[in-house]
Amino acid sequence: MRWSLDSFCRTVTLLLALVARGFAQGGTSDAVGLPDEARYLNNALPDIRVQTIERPDLRLSDLWGDQPVLLTMVFARCAGICSPFLRSLKSTVDRVGGLGLDYRVVVLSFDPKDSPADMASLARHLGIPSDGNWVFGTSEPAQVQRVAAGMGFWFTWNAEREQFDHPAMIAGVRHGQILRLLIGGTVAPVRLREVVDELNGGFVKAYPLPGKALFRCFQYDPATQKYRPDWGFLLLFLPGSVALFGTFWIFRTARR
Repeated sequence: MRWSLDSFCRTVTLLLALVARGFAQGGTSDAVGLPDEARYLNNALPDIRVQTIERPDLRLSDLWGDQPVLLTMVFARCAGICSPFLRSLKSTVDRVGGLGLDYRVVVLSFDPKDSPADMASLARHLGIPSDGNWVFGTSEPAQVQRVAAGMGFWFTWNAEREQFDHPAMIAGVRHGQILRLLIGGTVAPVRLREVVDELNGGFVKAYPLPGKALFRCFQYDPATQKYRPDWGFLLLFLPGSVALFGTFWIFRTARR
């Protein structure tokens, strides 16, 4: 009995330590360089001028004026997350559907050295057609900074690696206002479906905030528009289980 109790106590202590550490790391998005979505929801993005290989004089309002936009920021000579992230986004867009009808995707470079031709080359490299549903473009550095600040995106030049450090993120934009942020190098179909639904007037009652929701009691399934229990729900039983086991052990020890 002594060995089982010690093992149980060590397990509980380790679990509680992991929970505390997880909340310390994931409890605030600033700790891991992620934007706090609540600060940027409903922000109006600046209507900047964008240059593409097909249209050298384009404005963001030309893109979000007739349908919602999924806006992401990358740079063409990225040797890190950009290409895998865009491949994941393309794959998920193909699975979710609705491109060209419910939304379009805008990929904006934040590298001053990128040209519209560089961005067009990146699109070709990824096998993305230039049909107007995917828009790869550039803008003036000062204008790019305004858009980045408006959506909580950051980028920092790393001289040692000769690359930019930056997160992988998407802003769901409708009529120039941010409705959702998606953050992470892999775009999950369930998350993108939520964003598309919300951009087109649907209401998602609950969803995990970027970089914050470590444990969840339930998950929203956009395919069925219902909620299902998540494994984090089991943590609700942990305090009661510890108390029950402790009480049992105390009474059993007292009888001995």
